[in-house]
Amino acid sequence: MQKIPFLILFTFALAAADAPAPVSAEFDWPVEKEKKYQISSTFGESRIDHFHNGIDLPGEGIKVLAPRDSRILYRINAEITPGEMPFGGGNTLILDHGASAAGNTWTGYMHLNAVSDAVLKNAPLARGEKIGSSGNTGHSGGAHLHFFVYQTGERAVVNPLLLMSDAYYRDKKPPEIKEWGVLLTEKFASVNPEKPFRLSSDFPVYALLQDHGVGAERWGVYDYRVLLDDKPVISATFDKILFRNDSWRLASGQAFEEIFYRNQYSLTTGVRKAKRLSIEARDLKNNVFRKTFDLKIQQN
Repeated sequence: MQKIPFLILFTFALAAADAPAPVSAEFDWPVEKEKKYQISSTFGESRIDHFHNGIDLPGEGIKVLAPRDSRILYRINAEITPGEMPFGGGNTLILDHGASAAGNTWTGYMHLNAVSDAVLKNAPLARGEKIGSSGNTGHSGGAHLHFFVYQTGERAVVNPLLLMSDAYYRDKKPPEIKEWGVLLTEKFASVNPEKPFRLSSDFPVYALLQDHGVGAERWGVYDYRVLLDDKPVISATFDKILFRNDSWRLASGQAFEEIFYRNQYSLTTGVRKAKRLSIEARDLKNNVFRKTFDLKIQQN
């Protein structure tokens, strides 16, 4: 099969129609589902300098399945391609599931250990057909499948968990705040919002928000919003990431740097004279964290 550079494929996609379209595709899970699966990373989490554009399903040798009828759009073997492209994905496969209201829908599979004979033969793939197995190829900290969904009409990477049944993962705990921090001129400093702390200027304030399934998972949240003295200042939903103005942005328009500092979620600037800061964070199973902090900030 001819190898087309992955970035060129995305260049073609970026030339597609700009009109927004609703998510309408429905997919099976891309792995065997005789048991509930752990998710090690969720969509939209911080990757230090970019949004995580899919979900990670950990494990070595998990059978990977086509979530819908498809054809092979692109395949790369990391063993024969220097540099671990694309994006350190190692053995990577991209399937095209055809046209829909949202344009053509592609699904991607990274870090594969192996691909099936049908994939090697470039044959059409049926829903539920084996396409490979998970592995640890490319830039990977442990064996897993990185799975993503891309829709060409909207030029959007979509949260896969919105397109699949939620019966195969558990999430019974609401998100929580692990710590707060202030980005000063020369350093990032931890603060305790329930005790007095000093701010000499309107430095941006961040919080480490984490969701958990039933164990010690450290997932990102699905959405969060912040109010300052009862007035909304930030609202973000991690349902899709779109290519706009030469960068990847949330549907609400924020770029990565407007949401994250490293893995901390932005709360707001302008807290120095505020009396109250309220945070609401939610996961995809509608477990909600809400809390209002009475601020005692010293300004001099």
